[in-house]
Amino acid sequence: MKDIEIVAFCTDVVTRSKFAYLTTVNKDNEPETRAMLNLYNREQYPTLEKLLPFPPYEIYFTTNTSSEKMKEIESNTKSCVYFVIEIDWHGIMLNGDIEIVKDQDIKKKLWQDEWVMYYTSKTKDYTDPDYSILKLTANYIKGWTGREKIRFEIKK
Repeated sequence: MKDIEIVAFCTDVVTRSKFAYLTTVNKDNEPETRAMLNLYNREQYPTLEKLLPFPPYEIYFTTNTSSEKMKEIESNTKSCVYFVIEIDWHGIMLNGDIEIVKDQDIKKKLWQDEWVMYYTSKTKDYTDPDYSILKLTANYIKGWTGREKIRFEIKK
């Protein structure tokens, strides 16, 4: 596949995948994977399309500040995320480094009112102390198109 075809394929997978499967490294240096909300799914989050285009190869996530993954990320920024379209056997993995985003403006812009069920503070909005944003910046992408393996190096 040509690079332009790989980018189109990756965009399709990321924007159609129901979930994002995020892997971090725990204190014992072992990988831990969990399903996350896919903020790039255009059906689930149409209001975020302009704010979160794909590419660039930076993937944002929401999470609870109190979650174990926050400590894992503070100790080891190596991470990857996997997106999949199960029915088509299409999948891609973005591998890179993840960081905790402190910018209140980004937190406010990403906030969705239906997320209040995940947070228990009285604020019930983006100022909830248990609401955090993560950003994975990819170095490369690997995947399966249903016909062939792909690998795409991110030019920085």
